[in-house]
Amino acid sequence: MLQDLNSQHLDPVEVFRGIPYAAPPIGDLRFRVPEPPLAWKGMKRADTFGHVCPQKLPDIRNQTVALQDMPQGRYNQLTRLVKFLGNQSEDCLFLNLYIPGSGARGLEAPYAVIVYIHGESFQWGSGNIYDGSVLASAGHVIVITLNYRLGILG
Repeated sequence: MLQDLNSQHLDPVEVFRGIPYAAPPIGDLRFRVPEPPLAWKGMKRADTFGHVCPQKLPDIRNQTVALQDMPQGRYNQLTRLVKFLGNQSEDCLFLNLYIPGSGARGLEAPYAVIVYIHGESFQWGSGNIYDGSVLASAGHVIVITLNYRLGILG
């Protein structure tokens, strides 16, 4: 999907969301090392984010109380994550690609690749909340964000 950044200074970016990078870690694969992703036939739509890994956020409903236990930056990050939590599954090993240029322009030159792995103490988080579009366009780099197993499942 071509994402136009509505800026005279930024070029469009190709965005591919929800690409599996490993087989679903469910059933017999639950506590094992990830295996290669399952093959698919034909074209695969890559226009929606994949599931986020199962997690339970700390209580952030009351900002004043929450900020007694965490810094403002973490609180802001967790509020962005909330909208993705309705889409949780153990089948969550997906990545998102942000590639500078459009399909018509193609990749004229080699690009550096930035793989952003979210932090949050292996308790919560998702690569889905980080939009790599501006960095890909302005920095002329390929940006990859990803989900990984959290908590006891990680």
